[in-house]
Amino acid sequence: MQYTEPNFFTAIEAGTFSFAYGISPILFGLFVVLIITGVWLTYLKTTRPLTPAWKALFVTLRSSVLVLILFCLLRPVITTLQVSPQETYLGVLIDDSQSMSIEDLSGGQSRRSAVAELFFEDGLLGKLSASFQIRSFRFDKETQRIAGIDDLSEAGTATSIAQALSYVDDQLSGLPLGGLVLISDGADNSGIDPVIVAQDFGTRQIPIFTIGVGQEDIPQDIGIVDVRVAKTVLEGSVFNVQVAVSHRGYAGQEVEISIMDGEAQVVSKIVVMGAEGVTQRYDLELTPERPELIVYDLTVELQSNEIIDQNNTYSFLVDNTEKAPLDILYIEGHPRNEYKFIRRAVEGDDSLRLVTYLQTGPEKYYRQGIKSPTELSSGFPTDKETLYQYEAIILGDIEKSFFTDEQLQMIDDFVAERGGGFLISGMIDEEFINTPIADILPVTLVEEKFLPSHLRGGIRRGEHPTGELFYPRLTNNGEFSPLLRLAGEDSENLNLWRQLPDLQGVYVSGRIKPGATVLIEHPLLQYQNQALPIIALQRYGSGRSISIATASTWRWQMMLPAADQSHETLWRQLLRWLAVSAPERITIEFDREFYNVGDEVNVRAMVLNDQFEPDNDALLWLQTSDPLDQITDVPMEWDIEADGVYRTNFTVEEEGIYSLLIDVASAAGNASADSSEKRAAFVVTPSLREYTNAELDSGLLLRMAQASGGSYFNLSAANSLADTIEFTPNAYSTEVQIDLWDQPWLLALLILLLCIDWMARRMKGLS
Repeated sequence: MQYTEPNFFTAIEAGTFSFAYGISPILFGLFVVLIITGVWLTYLKTTRPLTPAWKALFVTLRSSVLVLILFCLLRPVITTLQVSPQETYLGVLIDDSQSMSIEDLSGGQSRRSAVAELFFEDGLLGKLSASFQIRSFRFDKETQRIAGIDDLSEAGTATSIAQALSYVDDQLSGLPLGGLVLISDGADNSGIDPVIVAQDFGTRQIPIFTIGVGQEDIPQDIGIVDVRVAKTVLEGSVFNVQVAVSHRGYAGQEVEISIMDGEAQVVSKIVVMGAEGVTQRYDLELTPERPELIVYDLTVELQSNEIIDQNNTYSFLVDNTEKAPLDILYIEGHPRNEYKFIRRAVEGDDSLRLVTYLQTGPEKYYRQGIKSPTELSSGFPTDKETLYQYEAIILGDIEKSFFTDEQLQMIDDFVAERGGGFLISGMIDEEFINTPIADILPVTLVEEKFLPSHLRGGIRRGEHPTGELFYPRLTNNGEFSPLLRLAGEDSENLNLWRQLPDLQGVYVSGRIKPGATVLIEHPLLQYQNQALPIIALQRYGSGRSISIATASTWRWQMMLPAADQSHETLWRQLLRWLAVSAPERITIEFDREFYNVGDEVNVRAMVLNDQFEPDNDALLWLQTSDPLDQITDVPMEWDIEADGVYRTNFTVEEEGIYSLLIDVASAAGNASADSSEKRAAFVVTPSLREYTNAELDSGLLLRMAQASGGSYFNLSAANSLADTIEFTPNAYSTEVQIDLWDQPWLLALLILLLCIDWMARRMKGLS
């Protein structure tokens, strides 16, 4: 209910009208009857004859004058609750977040400008100060006391109304607080319901008066809602940038989405806006060209008549700095074309180091890609510390007898616990059934004798259905998988796949395991009503595994021109995906995808020892370099609730790139540099939060006002705020009596009645 200064009619309705001298309204009514009767009697005989209508007019006029005089003599009053001037305090909270800069009011006026005009220039704050001690505050995600309009900046990157109410409550505790005035667009993005806080104020009889600023429905706007991208990429990698876009008023409109590197456009895509208010996601493919930290600007083309343009651009960081290559161990059972062409595919790729151990004959082995003469000098590693130096393992046509049981278990631990990748290419030895290798693979292993006759043997027995040429068929998952991407556009990618030469021969395993994904399958052959998988993958523990059920991908190179890079591209993407997820000795995580000025950055570091087990005894320091090249060092504290986890936090004050270096001091004496330190970076960008769903939320502001016993106003109706607050009951209101007898309207009415009576009498010649 909205309270204002009571008048005669509202007082009658509310039952707060009375006479100060104790005369009851019933007795007053009796006096009125007597006056009317007396006047009527005096007009029974007149000096001049009058018609009944004229007599009735004179009786009415003279009776009204006498009743009005009697009404004033009895001293009519209104009893109400009213604040005691200057004895109570009023808190005024002004939203100072970025959404208040939106120019959506008449004449293109910004929300902040309209608030400043009404409260500071037109004097509404001065009217409030006539009855209250005013305490003014600005708020966004934090709240501060202000002295005037110059303290407002409309720069806050988030809005927390609940926080603002709680802060003011703490600051003014102990003072006779008569109410709060909250001026906002209601675009709260703190995740805390301010209505609950308002209810607490209501129980203490502290009403909140909310004033809504802005349009409730912004008719035309396109805005970036979210951007997701890999922060760290390998040199030459193609990766997806996913942008979420929402709009109002542009359904069916073609819009260009671009990625800019400075002034240069590196990627663009024309998209068609879908249904209004529905967030749509679009993918753009990007390949960084410089080996450094790159800040890209993602831009949605600004449309005509857009009200908010700040949400059409978003900056994101890609770490394309040079990194140590991913180490992959490749064990091959015999020299074959597949082995030779896999090695060729990764030549010249500095992001991958393929260390191969090739069996060339009985007890004869050939090592390639080794860093030192001792690497693999004793064959497959016999201890975890040595094996865990690699990020992925490839097995190609190798027999089970090559490994000991302990080594097979180490491979299982390598994938499940270390988080490494595992790929098996070509024929799989049946002896691997019921070993850890069978557990790791995304397909089940079946003895050849249990297979249908047309699936047995295959390549090893000459002409056979499993040894024939076939064109691999991409599954739905394969069509859109980044592992099999040959071009950015879907149609071009499919066209390039159709141009690849056919493959020859498939090694038959069993069914796909639950949770595994098939990317390529055989177009004709099936096992138990499932197409035979050619390339399948799955998660296994902390790691990944891939099975490639053919040994003929080399045909994708040999049967195409030498300049064609399809074979190299596919194998590099497969191996990068396989190895890149293996955790390093030190990993850094941030609590959010992006940060804005004033945000708190929470850094989490995971430290592993030589066995890649959590290390709780490390000593960590975090060195931070901000965009102004100011360097700070802070220690990281071990999280007692999580093994190997260390945490710290700091607040960012500048837009730009922040570089981080974590130094594990306890490991520096006995570990390589990449095991004792880790670098990372993030970018602080302008915020999108305040421009998403930025229309006036009058419903929230109304609920807050009702929950506290206050009132809601639109900004255009806020001129009546002072009277409403003065007569709204609060914990410090006092009962007062407002006299009505001296009201100007009563005197005016009395004079008007006397004038009409005098003129009427003159017209009829009465004395």
